[in-house]
Amino acid sequence: MGNFLVVPTFRRKIKRSKVNIDPSSIELQSTTAQHKDYHVYYDASPVTDSSLWINIKNRRKHGSQSNRIRTTRYNILTFLPKNIFEQFHRIANIYFAILIGLNWVPVINAISKTVAFIPLTVILTITAVKDLVEDLKRWRSDVHINNQMSEVYDKTSRTFVQCKWQDLSVGDIIRVHVGQIVPADILLLSSASSENTCYLDTAAIDGETNLKQKSIPSCFLNLSQPEGTSFELQCDPPTDDIYHFHGRIVFSSDTDIYPCDNNNVLLRGCVLRITDYIDGLIIYAGNETKVIKSSKIASSKHALIERYINRDVLFSSLILIFLCLLGAGLSLRWERSFGHKRLFVPFVIDHPFSEPAGHFFASALRFMILFQVLVPIALYVSLDIVRVLQMYRIARDKNMKYEHPISCRTFTINEDLGQIGYVFSDKTGTITQNKLVFKAVSIGGLHYSNRSDLPVNKDQTMHHFLTTLAICNTSFIVHEHRELMSHIDYQPKYEGDNADDLVLCQAASDFGVRMLSRSAQSIVVRSINLTDTEKEDIEYEILCLIPFDSSRKRMSIVVRRENRIYLYIKGAETSIWSNLSSSNDEDIKLTTEQHSLGFAEQGYRSLLVAYREISIDEFEPWFERYRYAANSLDNREEAISEVATTIEHSLILAGLTAVEDKLQEGVPRTIATLRCAGIKVWLLTGDKQATALSTAQAASLVNIPRTGHSDHITLTESNVPIMTTWDFDETTQAHLNRHTHMIYYSSQLIEIDQQLNTRDGGISNETRTNATIARMSEVIAAQTLPVCLVVTGDDLGIILQYGSKEFIHVAAQCQSVLFCRVSATQKRELVTLAKSVFKQRILAIGDGANDVGMIRESHCGIAVFGREGSQAVAAGDFAVDRFECLRHLLLVHGAWCFTRTSDLILYTFMHNCQYVLVIFYHQIFNGYSGAVSIHSFYIILYTSLFTVLPQCAAALFDQHVPAERALREPQLYQYTLHGKPYRMSSYWLNMVDAVWQSTIIFFISYYSYRHQSDIDRLSFGFSLVFSMIVTSLLHVILQTSRIDWSVVGSTILSFLVFLGFTLVIDATCVKCIPGESPYNVSYRTFRQGPFWFTNILIVITAMLPRFAFKCIYNTIRRPLN
Repeated sequence: MGNFLVVPTFRRKIKRSKVNIDPSSIELQSTTAQHKDYHVYYDASPVTDSSLWINIKNRRKHGSQSNRIRTTRYNILTFLPKNIFEQFHRIANIYFAILIGLNWVPVINAISKTVAFIPLTVILTITAVKDLVEDLKRWRSDVHINNQMSEVYDKTSRTFVQCKWQDLSVGDIIRVHVGQIVPADILLLSSASSENTCYLDTAAIDGETNLKQKSIPSCFLNLSQPEGTSFELQCDPPTDDIYHFHGRIVFSSDTDIYPCDNNNVLLRGCVLRITDYIDGLIIYAGNETKVIKSSKIASSKHALIERYINRDVLFSSLILIFLCLLGAGLSLRWERSFGHKRLFVPFVIDHPFSEPAGHFFASALRFMILFQVLVPIALYVSLDIVRVLQMYRIARDKNMKYEHPISCRTFTINEDLGQIGYVFSDKTGTITQNKLVFKAVSIGGLHYSNRSDLPVNKDQTMHHFLTTLAICNTSFIVHEHRELMSHIDYQPKYEGDNADDLVLCQAASDFGVRMLSRSAQSIVVRSINLTDTEKEDIEYEILCLIPFDSSRKRMSIVVRRENRIYLYIKGAETSIWSNLSSSNDEDIKLTTEQHSLGFAEQGYRSLLVAYREISIDEFEPWFERYRYAANSLDNREEAISEVATTIEHSLILAGLTAVEDKLQEGVPRTIATLRCAGIKVWLLTGDKQATALSTAQAASLVNIPRTGHSDHITLTESNVPIMTTWDFDETTQAHLNRHTHMIYYSSQLIEIDQQLNTRDGGISNETRTNATIARMSEVIAAQTLPVCLVVTGDDLGIILQYGSKEFIHVAAQCQSVLFCRVSATQKRELVTLAKSVFKQRILAIGDGANDVGMIRESHCGIAVFGREGSQAVAAGDFAVDRFECLRHLLLVHGAWCFTRTSDLILYTFMHNCQYVLVIFYHQIFNGYSGAVSIHSFYIILYTSLFTVLPQCAAALFDQHVPAERALREPQLYQYTLHGKPYRMSSYWLNMVDAVWQSTIIFFISYYSYRHQSDIDRLSFGFSLVFSMIVTSLLHVILQTSRIDWSVVGSTILSFLVFLGFTLVIDATCVKCIPGESPYNVSYRTFRQGPFWFTNILIVITAMLPRFAFKCIYNTIRRPLN
C-alpha cells in the first residue's frame, strides 16, 4: 500500500536554471514560506508486513485520511443529547423553556405545569423524529458507498487487488476501469489510452453531459510503471473548490520539480468513459474530497422583510413590558387597597407592605408567562415552514420548467423576489443561447464566409490563422470511427466545455485545417486543399498552453514544428490589439477594425487572432520563468499571467472571427416586462461596446432611433429592429416605444478633458472622474427621454477607485446601464457597491464561473442552467433554465410571496395581541392576580393548534392579483416593490384592530353573563375562547384577496379540530388537571341560548370595522389599479 505523510517542516529548494532569473520580476515569493503545504509521499519500496497489519497501522496512524465517508450527524449514544442541544440553539425554544421553568415557581405559577410542557415537547419531538429519519437515510447511503469495491495496488504482490472504498487511504494507487466511479480524488498516473489521456463523465458533479478530458502529468509520460517509482506530491490542502488544483511533483531520484493542475486530477464521483482503465494516486479521501466538502456549503441570506419583523417584534416587546409592569403595579395597588382588612381577605396571602419590590417582580413574571405570545417567537418557526412550502409550489410551476425545473437552494429570501429593484445580468449564456453559430472570418483584411471563398493557394497568414483556430483551444477529440482516420474526409467529433473553442475548431475543420488527434505532448493537424484531393498531416509539439481567463481575456499556445517555435493567440480585441507589432500593415489593421465594427453592429461576437515566431534564445529563459510560476502553490494563475505578458508581444495580426449567439426565446418580452414593472436592468458583459449595444437593442433594453448616431456606433435602418408590440395597455406600450437617449461615459470624459486641458495628463484621475460624474448628473437631469448609460471596463476600473458611490447615485437615475469589457472581479465589486447604496433589493443573474462573484454578493442570486459548467448553479440561490423565467418568478411568485408572508406576519401580531388583551381585561375583575377563566389547554393550544392552519393555507394559496393580470399589467409589481403590503403603519393599524376585537370579545361576553348565576368560571372562559377562535378564523377569510377553497377548507377543518378536541376533553377529562376540570363544560354551554346570541353579536361587531375599512380603502385608494 502507499503511505501518507504530513511533513510540516519539509523544505526543498527549487532547481534553478543556469540562466539568470529574477523571481521578483513575476512577483512570486517562495511558496514554502507562505503556503501551508499538503504533502502526499508515495514510497514504492515493498513491505513485508501482512495486509491486515498494514491496514491496522494505517487506520491508527492516518484515520482522518481514510476514504470512509460519514455524513451522519449522530450515533446511538449522541442522538438524544446532541439533538436536544442543537434544537436549543434556536431562540424560540430557549424562550419557551425559560417561561416553562418560571411557571414551575409556585409564587408566579400562572397556568398548569403539565399543560405548559405540551407545545415545546411536541415541537422538540417532531423535529427530533425528522432529524432521525433524515440521519438514517444518510447512514444507509454511507454504508452502501463505503462497501463498494475498487482495485488498489499491493506493493508486496506488485498487483492490483480488490478493496472496499472505506479501506482506501491517501497515498494509495488505485485502478479504475471504464464505466466505474472514481472512489476518491486522484492524480492521474497512467492511462490505457495511447494519447495518455482519459475521458470522464462529470454529470454527477457539475451536471454537464459533455465528456471531460484529463491528461497525465508530463513527468509520468515516459514511465511505464509509475507505481514502481517513489515520489512526493506537494499540493493545496483539501478545499471545496472543484475547479482548481495546484500541485508539484518531486521524485526521490531527481531534484527537478514538475507542476500539475486540475487537468491532471480526477474527482470522486465522476465516471470513466471510453478509456479502458486508468491508474491514479489518492490525494484526498473520504470527507476531505472536494465534492463532499463543496456539498456542505450553504447560502446565508436574509430577506428584507425580516428587518420589518425584528422592528415589530421590538414594538411588541415594549408593549409586553408595559402590560406586565402595568399589571404588576395595579396588582400591588389592589392588594394594598384592603389596608388592615387584608387579614380577613382569604386570597391575599402575602403581606403587600413588607416586600413590595419582591411582590411587584413576582407579579410581573406571572404576567410575562400569561402574555408570552405577545412576542411571537414561534412566528420564525411558522415562516420557515411556510417558506419551504412556498418554494415547493414555485418549483412545481410548469411555466418555469423547460429542460430542468426551477431549483431552490435558499429558502429564506422568498419575499425578496417581490422587492427586486435592480437586475444585474450577464449577457452570454444568460440572455443569449450560448449556442454559437460561425458566421464569417476576416483574414489579412479580406472577408470570408465559407470555404468556397478562399483562394486556391493559402498564404502564410491564412495558414497561421486557421492553425490558431484548430489548436489554440481546450477542445479534445472523440474518435467514433478511428479506423477511418486515414481517409481524407474523416471528421472527428470535438468535445469540450468552451463553446467558443468548439465552434472555431469546427470552423477551422470546415475551412480545411482539421485537428486530427491530440495528446498531452502533441497535436496533429490535417491540412486539406480546396479540391479535397490532397492532405498533409502536420504534427505540432506542445511546449506550453496558457489558458483563457476573465482577466487576461485571451489564451495562447506555444508549439514547435520542425525546430521552429510559434506562439498562437486568440482573444478579445482590447487584450491583443495593443500587443501587435509595429510591422503590421496599417491598411490591413484598418480594414480589420472596420470588419470588427460591422460584425458588432450585427450582434456578432468576435475574437482577434495573431501569432509570432519565437527564437530559441528568447524561448528558453522565458520557459524557465514560466516553469517557476507554474510550480508555485500560491497565486499560480496570477504568476503565470504575469509571465505570459512577457512573451505575448510583437504579434502579427492574422485576422478576426465572427460567431453569432442568438437571444434566448422570450428575452425581449421579459426585459420589456421588467422595465414596465419599475425594475432597472443593468447589463454586464465582456463583449465590446458595439456588440453589447446591438444585443441591448434586440433585447428591448434600449430603443435607439433608427438613424441614431454617436461617436461610437452608427445604427442604420437595416440593423435596428422595430420595437415589438405586446399585449400591454396603451400607456405601457407607449412608454416602451419611447426612444432611448444614450450617454457614453467615455465621451463625457473626453469633453471634460478638453475643458480641463488634460491631454498631457496634468490633472489626476480622481478630479477627472468626479468632474465627469457631475457633468453626467446634469445631462441626465435635463433629459426627458429614458436614459441609457454606457461604460467600458477600463473606465469602470477608475470609477470604482475614485468615485464609486457618486457614480452609482448618478447611474440610478438611468433607465438602464451597459457595462462592456468588464471582468468577473468588476462585476462582483459593482454589485457590492450597489448593495451599499441602493435601498431596494438587487438580483444578479448569470450562467458562468465569471458570474459567481456577483451572484453570491447580490441579495438574490439567480443561475441559469447553461453550457459553461455548474459553478453558477452551485452558487445561486435559485437556478432556472431561461432568462424569461424571471417574468413568472418575480412578477407572479415574488409578489405573491411578499403579500402572503406580510399577511401572515401581521395576522400573527394582531391575533396574539387580541388574545393577550382579552386575558388582560380579565385581570380588571380578579384583582390583577394573574388568574384567568380560560382553561390551560386553550391558553396553550389557541395560537399553536386551533388557528394556525388557515393562515398557513392563505400564505400558500392566496393571490392578491391573478397570474395573468400580473403579467399583463407589470406595473402592479410596484405594489410589492415599494413594500406597500407591510409598512410600519400596517402593524399599528392591526394593533388597533386587536384592541377593538379584544374589547368587543371580552366586554360583550362579560356584560351578557354577569347577572347569570348559573355560569361558572370555566363556562365563561369557554365562551371567550369560542368567540376568539371564530373571530380569528373568519378574520383570515376576510383578509384574503380571493375566496380560495384551500383557505375555506382549512378554516372549517380548524374549527372542527377545536370542536372535536373540546367535546372529547370535556367528556373524558375529569381529574386530569387538578383544580381545572373541564368536565361537561362545553356540553352545558352549548345548550344555552344566550351563548349563541352573544357569539353571533361578538363576531359581527368585531369584524365590522375591518370589513368596512377594507371596502372603503380599496374603493378610494385602489392600491392595485
